[in-house]
Amino acid sequence: MTKIRNLIYGLIIVGIFVIIHWIFPREWSPWLQKTDALFQGTRLQFIGLFIFGVFLFVIYPLFHGIGFLASFGKVKYPKGSENFTPPLSVIIPALNEEKIIGPTLDSFVNSKYPKENLEIVVVASGSTDRTVEICQEYQDRLNLKIVTDPLSKKGKPAALNLGLKNASHDILCIFDSDLHVKEDTLQYLVRPLYDLEITASCGPIELRNWNVNKLTKAIAIEYAFMVGMGLYYEIRQRLGRSLWFLGRNYCIRRDVMEEVGGWNEDALTEDLHLSVQLSMLNKKIAHAPHAVTNELAPTTWKTYKHQRRRWVGGYKQGLNAAMELDKRSVILRNFGMLHFGHINNFALVAIIPALIFGLVVNDYYLMLICITEFIFTFGMAVISIKKYGNRRYRLLLYYPVFFVTNFYMFAVQLTNIPTDEWVKTEKV
Repeated sequence: MTKIRNLIYGLIIVGIFVIIHWIFPREWSPWLQKTDALFQGTRLQFIGLFIFGVFLFVIYPLFHGIGFLASFGKVKYPKGSENFTPPLSVIIPALNEEKIIGPTLDSFVNSKYPKENLEIVVVASGSTDRTVEICQEYQDRLNLKIVTDPLSKKGKPAALNLGLKNASHDILCIFDSDLHVKEDTLQYLVRPLYDLEITASCGPIELRNWNVNKLTKAIAIEYAFMVGMGLYYEIRQRLGRSLWFLGRNYCIRRDVMEEVGGWNEDALTEDLHLSVQLSMLNKKIAHAPHAVTNELAPTTWKTYKHQRRRWVGGYKQGLNAAMELDKRSVILRNFGMLHFGHINNFALVAIIPALIFGLVVNDYYLMLICITEFIFTFGMAVISIKKYGNRRYRLLLYYPVFFVTNFYMFAVQLTNIPTDEWVKTEKV
């Protein structure tokens, strides 16, 4: 079905461009005049320009157009999963988290998931503040295990492995210590696993502090599309492409975690490593769009840069090991992130040439193609706000700030980040 959908979407986009190309007045486009001359065999010197034009003005609109069409529709859960509430073990690494662990546990207290089927495992190993004491205050309201055994190695992966050893159930849910669940998050997160062919699922993440300033509003757009496992994940699932974890708000079957030997304690980006391992084993990860959680975003440019440099540095640290596991999977992931993670950059790059072609060059055909590319890329941002941004369309007023943040993310990937910078664990 997904292959057919890809074919149909592709044919729709190609059909639109064929019609436009066929009926467009030649006198309005020097480009079309040269193209016609090329195919008539009279202006063969334009062959290089034609190939470049096809790549720039056909491949990209086709690629993003398929994604745009795949943005529409609803994600379906397995039939019969409406009341599926199997026993769950929620693992939360929490090192010195006295300031945030309480509200996080409150969100689990308020969850509608059957408490008799819900186990919370907080790994507080190494904590020197009041994290353990605060967790103990919730043991009369939650089936809560507090793990303080020494870790085999510093870091989140080791904490997750310790949580795995202390978890009782066959389905594991992974959350960060500052991630708040909604009343129905857990039930939606586990619903895809009603299908025995599904190994794991992941849900979107919103921002609690989206309305603080221009930066948080721009980050909210970023989260609604990709960083928060929003619309882009829905697009990939609808097109039958593989998904990956982003470190929190996901659940996975215990037997699969044991099959891969737990989380890789040598990789700070344990989510990348695990995603590649599942890809190698042909395990399916599903997207659960209603399994919404929320967290806090950086509120200053300084903390934003620190956070993203740590993300990129950690990703690079684990990249070589991931490539050794499954080079194809990693390359395809990077390709997707490059072309869809920067849709706002493509939107700007499209609208500026559109103005140049229309106002300066007087080539209205190329202007129309650029406008189409803008509609596809900006349209996906609009749809992401509708589906994963609580319809806060005013956020789009901060699209230029979103461009700046995303361009920074692109630029930082090209820099060499010192190890002592990205291994920091300071809070934002």
